Amino acid sequence: MELSLNQIKLYQTITLTLTALVITACANTSPVTEWNNEGFKGKLNNILVIGVTSQSRRRQIFEDKFVAGLAALKVNATPSYELIDSSLYLSRKVVENAIKGRNMGAVLVMRLAGIKEKEVYRQPDYQDENMTYFTYYDKAFHQSNDGYYDQYKVVTLETNLYDIQSGELVWSMQSETMDPSQPRQVVEAQIELTISILAKRGLIQGTP
Repeated sequence: MELSLNQIKLYQTITLTLTALVITACANTSPVTEWNNEGFKGKLNNILVIGVTSQSRRRQIFEDKFVAGLAALKVNATPSYELIDSSLYLSRKVVENAIKGRNMGAVLVMRLAGIKEKEVYRQPDYQDENMTYFTYYDKAFHQSNDGYYDQYKVVTLETNLYDIQSGELVWSMQSETMDPSQPRQVVEAQIELTISILAKRGLIQGTP
């Protein structure tokens, strides 16, 4: 069936409107992929928190905030900067030497996985909740050039949780934050999201 010009314009308007709504609704930090080790049945405590960054100050701020978030649930945690010098490459051997004899139960590692650009469609200025169906589309067809696209940054972070006893990966997540105005906002949102999911999955356990 061949569509008329008006039908095509109507379809394009609806598609762009829905796309904008979906993207706007996701304008925060949210998980995009998550993996669980189904064979792992334990609950973890005494966690070493590692923020992978070349900037020691940012690493310290992130790790301190994460440790504080876990402490609110009575989960013991240690920031890695207290045990590992910032000049050292965080290899497996370095981490193992740092936690040796300290009764650590898990290692949590977070790193920046990528930054990319996304387009978001901005609806025209004539939007009005009191408009009727016919008034809206009459204006849309005659002022179709009022809409525009914005470019937004999307920050992707990856978080992995390892069981020290077995050395296995227990849980992994990639999350996205759209258009963060400050790096601190990304950190705080990521910490809150990660801890809430770990608690929900029953992977962490606080001390009595």
